[in-house]
Amino acid sequence: MLNKDEIKDFFLLEYSHAKKELGQNFLIDEKVINEIVSSLSTTEKEEVLEIGPGLGALTGELIKKNINLTAVEYDQKLVNFLNNCYSKNTNLTVIKGNFLHYKDYKFEKIIGNLPYYITTEIIEHIIKHFNNFKEGVFMVQNEALSRLLFLKGKDYNALNVVINYAYNIKKLFLVSKNSFFPVPNVDSIVFKMTIKEGFDHKFNLALLKVSKTLFKLRRKTIYNNFKTMINDDETIKKVIQNCSLKQNMRAEELSVNDFINLTKELLNLKIISL
Repeated sequence: MLNKDEIKDFFLLEYSHAKKELGQNFLIDEKVINEIVSSLSTTEKEEVLEIGPGLGALTGELIKKNINLTAVEYDQKLVNFLNNCYSKNTNLTVIKGNFLHYKDYKFEKIIGNLPYYITTEIIEHIIKHFNNFKEGVFMVQNEALSRLLFLKGKDYNALNVVINYAYNIKKLFLVSKNSFFPVPNVDSIVFKMTIKEGFDHKFNLALLKVSKTLFKLRRKTIYNNFKTMINDDETIKKVIQNCSLKQNMRAEELSVNDFINLTKELLNLKIISL
């Protein structure tokens, strides 16, 4: 783990600086680092994915657990640093790339300090593509987690529906902004995300599709939004009626169970398929 003076020296040597637009605030609190790493349950030689390792605060502790760690980092200078720093560690693979374009979906365990500006995009990418995903430990800005969990109001959305249906979210602990360098504007929170028992990935994708359709134009009714998916007005009315809903309701008025029932009805009528 680098301290803030060592981080300053690194960027001076690189003739660069930490980039706010990339969410580059580096964790320098050893106690927090150990707590985050110990929160992810792993077995020896297990394949684990780290998102955005940065200067390797979590990476260094993770590879001590004798796992096979793959770290995806967007910034080339940080990739070079990690490869130089951990060149003797055969259980670490560092990949230069944008995680949102990363396509190795085999991992069951994922960990990372998620950039604030793409937190929801990263979570959605995991939900949509990592079929084997079972457990993740993530650090995000505090308000970002709150927005992921809302089930009413302006921040209620399709991703929230799917998260509530398929995953258990456990808030672990708060992290002071002073645990980072450069110091961000707000505190962060670490949470654990685990799959619920009986999870069906294909149904989850169908649920996400239906929820996104109904949230597409938030001010329109579910009846009008369904027109982008179903061509026949009578069929739309039948779907809504069979789920004991009203045509003039908006998506934000529906419960998670309402979205689940609508998805099941569309599957029963073969309007969508798994």
